[in-house]
Amino acid sequence: MLVTIISLISTIGFEFLSVDPVAERAGMGYALHSDGYDVHYNPGGLAFSDNTFYSVSYLNYFDDTHFGYLGYEQRQVGLGLRYFYSGSMKKVDEYQQEYGTFGVYHIDINVGKGFFYKGIGLGISLKGVYASIDSLNALGIGADVGAMYRIPDPGIQLGFAVKNIGYGIKAFIESQEMFPYEITLSAAKVFDSGWFGLDLVKPAVLGFGARFGGVYQINPLLNVKASYSTLLSAIRTEGIGFLAGLTVGLGITKDRLTVNYSYSPYFDLGGGHRISISFGG
Repeated sequence: MLVTIISLISTIGFEFLSVDPVAERAGMGYALHSDGYDVHYNPGGLAFSDNTFYSVSYLNYFDDTHFGYLGYEQRQVGLGLRYFYSGSMKKVDEYQQEYGTFGVYHIDINVGKGFFYKGIGLGISLKGVYASIDSLNALGIGADVGAMYRIPDPGIQLGFAVKNIGYGIKAFIESQEMFPYEITLSAAKVFDSGWFGLDLVKPAVLGFGARFGGVYQINPLLNVKASYSTLLSAIRTEGIGFLAGLTVGLGITKDRLTVNYSYSPYFDLGGGHRISISFGG
């Protein structure tokens, strides 16, 4: 019923909520938990979290735009703050005369709580969103909900999440917009040396897609990661454009400090460089 109702909404905004600035999971892995990013991906993972994490992420996106993320998780509670900045852009009138500059800003604050019900990890996070374009601004409220189930032997984890259920309570001008919801059903196989996973996803403005990939730990210090998204593969260019859905990266862990980097090629549009640093565990 929820999917049917949301699918009838034609006005989708706050698109920045669909962009993932975190490098840790290579742009997927909604069935994972306890790495400091549960409130960002699937609040159901907060139910399994029993450590404290601090995290910061940065994404240099195409057209020299910027995303950032700050996270804090302690036991079953999580807090996330994400921002977007377009960089400075020129103002022009109808005659193409320049008269100053402006920027586009977005920020959202996400607070989540996890709990158990009959062995299933459940979670909900509430979010507030502020968006600004020059002198115009908009406000929105929403939520993410999630569930997670673990099968310890043979190390299977299952996840379900509905992200960005929300709408604008103050419009830029007139039309109030819905958040770009995303429904994800995920599975991951966890090994001693890493994990492999699959996300089946239905975004608000695209058809069904899949993300698959994983992480392999070369040694206690270094791991490599890669994923492929059929949604991003829609970005086509000549030659090797089919690689537009690929994300590759590596991570370094020393004691409680983890640093991750990943790169996603968008070819004619540029590329996405993600850096994440987390402390805890």
